[in-house]
Amino acid sequence: MDQKSSAKMVVYEQEGVFIHFCIPGSDDDKMLGGILTIFKDDEHSYLQWKPYDNIVTPPPAEHEAQVLSVSSSAVVGEDKQLDSSAFNHEITSEMRLPTPEVALDPDWTMVAKDAKKESSTDESFDLSMDVLSAESQESNSPQYTFTIPLEDIRCIKKSKKGVAWAYLLLELADGASLPTLHFHQGGSKKFWKVLERYVTTTKSLRQENTIEITPLNQNALTQSFDQLNLFGDSSFPTLGGKFLENPLTSTFNHFSKVTNFLQDFLNPAETTPLTRPTNERASLIDDATEAVGSSRIQFKQEGEGSAGFEVITCAELGPRLHPQRGKPISPEYWTSHKDSEGRITEVEQIKKDIFRGGVDPSLRKEVWKYLLGYYKWEMTSCEISELRRNKEEDYYRMKLQWKSVTPDQETRFTPLRENKSLIDKDVTRTDRTRTFYEGKENVSLKLLNDVLVTYCMYNFDLGYVQGMSDLLSPILELMGNEVDAFWCFVGYMDIVQHNFDVNQNGMKAQLRDLRTLIQFLDPTFFDNLIEKDSKNLYFCFRWLLLRFKREFSFENIQTLWEVIWTGLPCDNFHLLICVALLDTEKPILMDKDCGFTDILKHVNGLSGKIDLQLTLSKAEGIYLQLATCQRDLSDTVRDVVGLSKQTKRKQENEN
Repeated sequence: MDQKSSAKMVVYEQEGVFIHFCIPGSDDDKMLGGILTIFKDDEHSYLQWKPYDNIVTPPPAEHEAQVLSVSSSAVVGEDKQLDSSAFNHEITSEMRLPTPEVALDPDWTMVAKDAKKESSTDESFDLSMDVLSAESQESNSPQYTFTIPLEDIRCIKKSKKGVAWAYLLLELADGASLPTLHFHQGGSKKFWKVLERYVTTTKSLRQENTIEITPLNQNALTQSFDQLNLFGDSSFPTLGGKFLENPLTSTFNHFSKVTNFLQDFLNPAETTPLTRPTNERASLIDDATEAVGSSRIQFKQEGEGSAGFEVITCAELGPRLHPQRGKPISPEYWTSHKDSEGRITEVEQIKKDIFRGGVDPSLRKEVWKYLLGYYKWEMTSCEISELRRNKEEDYYRMKLQWKSVTPDQETRFTPLRENKSLIDKDVTRTDRTRTFYEGKENVSLKLLNDVLVTYCMYNFDLGYVQGMSDLLSPILELMGNEVDAFWCFVGYMDIVQHNFDVNQNGMKAQLRDLRTLIQFLDPTFFDNLIEKDSKNLYFCFRWLLLRFKREFSFENIQTLWEVIWTGLPCDNFHLLICVALLDTEKPILMDKDCGFTDILKHVNGLSGKIDLQLTLSKAEGIYLQLATCQRDLSDTVRDVVGLSKQTKRKQENEN
């Protein structure tokens, strides 16, 4: 590694991070305390651990939670001149965990088998310990200083919940493991938050309590945004260069909060699979993996009765059903489900019927207000009338707040000024081919603008982010007035606002969950995406961000949205829709001549060509397929499709 004299930016620093040692032939355990740091330079980000001066002996067991009194600190964005000698340290064999011959237990990493058997330590304490060789005992502690690029980390194993302090075991890309890091003074949660700014973290489907690490790559998502034309023809090409030159300024001036994604979540580079080499695996497992893919192989640790053996099972997916779609609920149907005072009855059945066939266009203006939480299902007609009066007053009060800001005041009100500027640019290019919005002096454009600016006054924390105008446009056209459109839009944003989080955790989670589903349902297809540097699924970004708004006609997107708004059969049904779309297009996407750029172009070209009813039927069929074998599903897959919630509710009802 080249030495550089320039200052490094320290983004995380935590004292009281220890390495625990089990010394062969000694009854005493030793600890080496130090400081864990994440820092970056102009090209890379690094993880560094530096020890204190001395190895300390831990206190008696009854005081284990009181090791030292070193205060912890988390330094963010502070420039520090780091010791350049840190770059000279190599990760030697002394710093790596023992080879597999030592038979490490994943939850209690005692180095020697004999030491583990003879130790009186309580294994339920779940503490990882490393070997301190004779050479290490005789030498000074600084040899344990290590500095590694974050991109060299392959995975991180976390401690289980309920231990005295958190610990992390880092495995490198070459298969080596660093000494286990114990956070005696806390700070592990902050470590994860900072780490996720510079790498992508994905929960492993193969190893319990293990997080897979994927390096960042800025080019992939930049190209994805360009090909998908996410924010218009003219906005992105100029933005791309400026963003790389000045991420902060460019983010606020052009790409708003959502496009921090370029800096914050880029991971096309692949990591080494968390599996043994082929020649070290049993043929039975090899055969199963080849038949169904490694994502379906489940490793479950049994209890004491099985002496700690792992039971290997294979999730068998049953046949995929093709549910029939129904007809939209009619005005007669809707009227028959109102009582004499206007309350809606049999709400759950109504939602099921809307999920099955949607809503008749003549009813949408009323039904959407219920689906989006503007009206409560149990309200009477009189209560709704009173609600509308109150909501109208609330809306115009918030609108007056920004309308009354003078131009002079606005020069000192940066958030409002920047939101208004961004909204003005987006409104002028939102659905302009629709009759409702066409023309230069169209009053509907002014309404669209006013509703979006007023939303900034309603939600100060979020403000306006590019893409929101796409979500509001169909609602405003359907409602025909700004008050009803505003409150329906508020309801929709309550559902999808995490798509626009400044830290992009919402979008990260959805792409991660979508990868989980694809990897489990179709490992062969997922492997094909890996080969084409498309595992990141950036080509699905627009689908998720705008809830398919650009992919369907105006009529079809209304049907799709109202189906999703029912919350059936699970909150993540939109992810199953993504899986269904990819399943339909799989023959083209898996073609050997269809590479990364070709996938982007093909997905972008699907707009207006997708069979909605076929896609909804296939998505429901995928859900039913998973539901029939839910006992064989991993916890992660069950969580994504909402089966864990259903099981919990069923158990609560039985009790």
